[in-house]
Amino acid sequence: MGNSTITLQKILDRVAAKGIPTPLSIAAGYGPDLALSMASDVMSEIIAERFNWKWNRATAAPFYTNSFQQDYPQTGLTNIGWGEDADRVDINNTAMPKPIKQLTFRRQLSRVGMAWAPVAEICWMYNNELSLGTWPGAGVTYYPLLASQTKQNPIMSMLDANGNILIVTGFGTTGLTAPQLAANSPEGTTVTDGTVTWTVAGPMSQGFRVSPLPGAAGPVWQITPYYQMKAIALATLGAVINPIPDDFSRMFQDGMEAYCLKASPNPGDFKRGQDAEAKWLKSMMDSRKQGDREPDAYAMLPSSAPVESVWVGRRNPQDPSEPY
Repeated sequence: MGNSTITLQKILDRVAAKGIPTPLSIAAGYGPDLALSMASDVMSEIIAERFNWKWNRATAAPFYTNSFQQDYPQTGLTNIGWGEDADRVDINNTAMPKPIKQLTFRRQLSRVGMAWAPVAEICWMYNNELSLGTWPGAGVTYYPLLASQTKQNPIMSMLDANGNILIVTGFGTTGLTAPQLAANSPEGTTVTDGTVTWTVAGPMSQGFRVSPLPGAAGPVWQITPYYQMKAIALATLGAVINPIPDDFSRMFQDGMEAYCLKASPNPGDFKRGQDAEAKWLKSMMDSRKQGDREPDAYAMLPSSAPVESVWVGRRNPQDPSEPY
């Protein structure tokens, strides 16, 4: 992730070369800890800008929709800051190219109980906030989602008797008793249930909710979310300032200079720090301009029609999520 070649130590060396006091000059060994704290604050300020930096964009692993399942816990996903967009592919469709459409990322989505149109919206939530299913009972088959003929499945997530979030990661037929693991089992732990494999999803990992509800037997949508990552806390002075690339490093440099000056006990340095902070804010504005040279390809579609819905036969109304 990222391709920076500039370390925090190099940034601090440049700061000191300008005659600006740095935390490394503090006695009693507290300097490095303060420097790391300040650097993480600068990183957070940059990443938190209301701008979708290309160098901070990431792609989540695709997931597949299941019969009447709105919520999809994920494993190992912990770095979503905010969602940008997503796309859905009718994965079992034999047409070339396969039908694909963009989904709208929302801050939140409510639970719904109807499958009135293809999936059109998505939001991220922590796994422990998502709605889960229940064990379907003995001798129940979970059918593969990647198949020419998909069948209706039970919900592919559940909470076991000890509070672990389990998700289906291997299809098959359930055994005689509900799967169960020790309380607080590590994420990624698996348990077999007949020929079905369940995997623990961590409660504070991030998953997804979609809307409207997927239908009973397809189509199965392969959904790929794209997002901006959370700011990373730098752990050592030798760490590179990823994900910020070298050609954007000037705004990190300006931020560290401002923070170092404002942390100085010298009143004159503090005043210089206020001026440096203003320069830093301008640097970030210039960086936004540097990264915003291309027009977005997003369309502006109303959430509801300004006129009465136009129905396509007896199937569903035309709206932004299903315009044809």
